[in-house]
Amino acid sequence: MVLDRLSEGKKAYYSVLLTGMILSVVAFNYGMQLLSAGIIILAVTLLYYIRKNSERPIFDERDISLAEESSHQALMWSGVFLGVVMIGVSIGMGLDYMSYPDFLRPVYLTWGCILLLALMIEGWKRFRGLNH
Repeated sequence: MVLDRLSEGKKAYYSVLLTGMILSVVAFNYGMQLLSAGIIILAVTLLYYIRKNSERPIFDERDISLAEESSHQALMWSGVFLGVVMIGVSIGMGLDYMSYPDFLRPVYLTWGCILLLALMIEGWKRFRGLNH
């Protein structure tokens, strides 16, 4: 059965993750947003199934520390980049050289929500670490 083979470990985990990302981006690119969301939900469900039913751990403490460090770096550089871009956009809009295109609003709103959620999670982890 396919689900039995999916619980084989790290290789299956990364295969499902990569396939889900590619398929969801392709579906979204072709205007099938609901299908894209469905693919993401299915991939997340399969990833949970793989982690739960794997005979060996998918991730160990080295993987987790590397993921935490890369998350910190990604958030830091994303914030720096977006800060520089926002300053440039603000100056351009203030001088009437550019306007804010309507089609970008959902993109920036989504990105802002992702950054806010990541900051909330990081703050919660640090707060929890201080109390224990």
